[in-house]
Amino acid sequence: MNSIHDMGGMQGLGELDYQESEPMFHEPWEGRVHAMAMVLPLFRGFRTEIESIPAAEYLRMSYYERWLTTLYAQVVKHGLVTTEEIESGRADPDSAKATSAVTPEAALARLRRIRQSDEATDIPAKFSVGQRVRGRNINPTWHTRMPRYTRGKIGFVERDRGVAYLPDNETSADPRKLQHVYLIRFTARELWGEQASPRDSLYIDMWEDYLEPA
Repeated sequence: MNSIHDMGGMQGLGELDYQESEPMFHEPWEGRVHAMAMVLPLFRGFRTEIESIPAAEYLRMSYYERWLTTLYAQVVKHGLVTTEEIESGRADPDSAKATSAVTPEAALARLRRIRQSDEATDIPAKFSVGQRVRGRNINPTWHTRMPRYTRGKIGFVERDRGVAYLPDNETSADPRKLQHVYLIRFTARELWGEQASPRDSLYIDMWEDYLEPA
């Protein structure tokens, strides 16, 4: 994303509001929003939907306000409820009734799911530990986990993390694209220039589609 939704490396946004011993959820409703987002299986493209929120609104909202706004948009778009039902807090008496497909056991299993895949581990790796690589100069209009500030920057493969699904593929016809993920080391000066400390480095997990030989 070439927008405010990719804040990494941007200046002028103020200090991080770090809170020691910060709770996972500041309000009970945040936990409920998180639970709904985790168990509703139809929401491929959730991140892309978040990144469609206008920049001014995105900056104004808290983290879980963005999730709630996205859930609102998606349950309406997929026909689970209507805008009128959400605003009134009551189901339309004439709406179709359905038995929930999400049991407590299924919800718990989904929360415990390990996202990294053990499938197709025989997929050959394109890069090797110690190899010099460059972040590809991609400009996607969809969600990506590639930090914008790594584009065109040179780093080194520190570790092969194994095979996992490419998250950028979440809205395509084939969301199960598997490839190797690597831990890449970038020096601070490579990313931020001569004003950065020569002793510092940044380590980032990056999928193969984000990298090219350097």
